[in-house]
Amino acid sequence: MPDTAPHMRRFPLADGEMAALVWPRPGATRIVFLHGNGFNARSGAKLLERLADRFEIIAPDLRGHGATTLPADPATHRDWYVYARDIAAMLGQLDPRPFVLAGHSMGGVTALLTAEMLQSKPLGLALIDPVILPRSFYALNHTPLWHLMWRRFPLVEGALRRGNFWPDVDAVKARYASRPPFSYWAGGVLDDYLAGGLKPVEGGLALACDPAWEAANYASHRHDPVRAARRAGVPIAVLKAEKASTVRDVAGLERAGAVITPLPGHSHLAPMENPAACADWIAGVVEGFDLF
Repeated sequence: MPDTAPHMRRFPLADGEMAALVWPRPGATRIVFLHGNGFNARSGAKLLERLADRFEIIAPDLRGHGATTLPADPATHRDWYVYARDIAAMLGQLDPRPFVLAGHSMGGVTALLTAEMLQSKPLGLALIDPVILPRSFYALNHTPLWHLMWRRFPLVEGALRRGNFWPDVDAVKARYASRPPFSYWAGGVLDDYLAGGLKPVEGGLALACDPAWEAANYASHRHDPVRAARRAGVPIAVLKAEKASTVRDVAGLERAGAVITPLPGHSHLAPMENPAACADWIAGVVEGFDLF
């Protein structure tokens, strides 16, 4: 494992700055890792540091998350293409070298959408339980009926009810540490998540990802991840959780050429539960992309 900690780099974009953690390794294949909804780059540190002795790692905070300052207005949010445009703009500021797009959950979908729009293609995509829902769900998002329904979805309701003020970090940990899903996470992951996911406000701390933005992500699905998989033009590897997986359209992914590997015993939040297993899977996939 590398001795050096990651450093923070800020990428200027048209409407603000994107913050990213960077584990530099000159000349090595680059892995760009994209976190899930409500998380941040630092929440994946236990996974990513296991890869940093072989690859250069860049882990951005997506719009509305972590230390990134790009505007995030829930009222105008309709799809996840905004994240893909941000990542494409960030990639344009990096030195050219072979790279892989990897991601978890919403980050996995963002990797698909980014690969669809890029002219300079990655070696491939390594996706941990991306959100690939039935095609009927995406179609519903384009109808007036969706405006009457989205607030009733449990994930949206849960995000909108989420508390967003604590006097200090200890109060947050006392609230989260003994509760699922946090209680299932590997040692140190909750500390990493909080280190990247809290911001100072008057009198205390708040979540860097506002619950209203998190809810808007759960409700905004006017994108097409399976079409993106068909058009990406690169190998796609998917690690599918055994429990509560969001990979619901397996057939659609497989028709698009994705290779799907099951991960027994773990849930959708596998990167937090078992970062070592997820890191080993990514490393194996990346090293084998030229064999696909």
